[in-house]
This record gives sequence, C-alpha cells and structure tokens, in this order.
Amino acid sequence: MGHMIQRLKERMNKYFLILLATTILLGVIGWLLPVGQEKSSYTLETTLTLGNYDNPDLNDPRSVIILLTETPFVEEHLNDLWEEKFEQIGTNLQVTAGPGKIINLSYTDHSEESTAKVLNKITRAFMKLDKEQFDKKQKFIQDYKKTITSEEVGPEAKADQQRFIYELNTALFDMKPAKLLKPADINAINTENRAFNSKERAVLGILLGVTLSFLWIVFPVIFKEQSFE
Repeated sequence: MGHMIQRLKERMNKYFLILLATTILLGVIGWLLPVGQEKSSYTLETTLTLGNYDNPDLNDPRSVIILLTETPFVEEHLNDLWEEKFEQIGTNLQVTAGPGKIINLSYTDHSEESTAKVLNKITRAFMKLDKEQFDKKQKFIQDYKKTITSEEVGPEAKADQQRFIYELNTALFDMKPAKLLKPADINAINTENRAFNSKERAVLGILLGVTLSFLWIVFPVIFKEQSFE
C-alpha cells in the first residue's frame, strides 16, 4: 500500500501542471461553448376556488374556463399584456377544472420572469373582477335588506317580512368570493428543455477535468500494482 501511495504522489507531481491546465481549459471551453438553439420552457401553476354568489359567469367552472381562455377577457382587463404577449397567451395558457369549484391555471414561457409575470397578472385580473362582482352583489342584498327592514307593515305581513329578512341574511352568509388556494410560486417552477448557462457549463467542465485527472493518476498505478500480484 505504501508503494502505491508513493507512486500516486510521483504521478501527481509529474503531471500536475498538465492536468491543472487541462482542467482550467475544460472550464474555459464550458464557459465559451455556445448554447444549443432549443429554448428552455418554464411552466408555472396556480390554483383558486370560485366564489358562490349566483353569478353564472364567474361561479361556474365551465364558464370561467371559457372566460379566461377567450381574447376579450385579456384585451379588456389586461390590454398591455395582450399587446405584449397576444400570441403566447392564446397557446400557452391552460385552464382546467378540478373537483368542485377548483380551477387550475398554468402558463408556459421562455423565461422564469415572464412566466410568473403573465400568470400573476391573469390571476390578479380575474380575482379583481370577481371581487368587484361579489361586492356589487353583496351591497345589493344589504341595501335591499335595509329597505325591507325599514318598511312598516301590518301584523298580518310581519311574519312574511321576518322570513324574507331571514332569507336575505342566509344569502349574505352563504356568499363567498373567489379565493386563491395556491399562489404562483416561482421557486416551484417546472423547467423543460433547459439549457445550462455559462457558469454551470464552466463548473461542469472543471468537474470533468478533475475526474479525468483522477483517472489519469490512479488507474495506471492500480493496474500496474495488480499486474505484479
């Protein structure tokens, strides 16, 4: 064993500069190596649950899927985004229904920043529209309840008035706006066809150089020792 260690030291001293230069060269080549033409694809997802306030356009999953995937919604609520990404949104935005009133949105683009930006803008636009319609419906019921409560009615109509107020209170209690269940998290982004950047290619080149150097130093000594046994 001592003889083998001595030979390893001798080979390392003898070829150290050559192996060091090779390792550095592979790192430089990795840094300068041109990236392939295939672009990376980044996919980000978000999940929300639809509201409950008797709005067929915003409370029904099938209607919401149609709403979010049609041109008028983005043009009306995200005009700047539509002008910038009108081609990609039509093909790269996917909206699917989950169980109950769950809606899943996913968007794919060629950069992490753009993917997160587009998906977050679309999600926020829908949530804002939903909140506006929810508040409008809630205010309408509350105002109607005030009107009914303030009316003076005869004893024979009092029971009907109380029952109507109770129904309005129940409607207000059951109303719910849409809720974001899983925000778009850029740390959880899915990557496809991702090309290594210059730094990563340089590190791979250096690791390859270190591996080849190790093999160059160790293998000849091991094989020579085995041949003497």
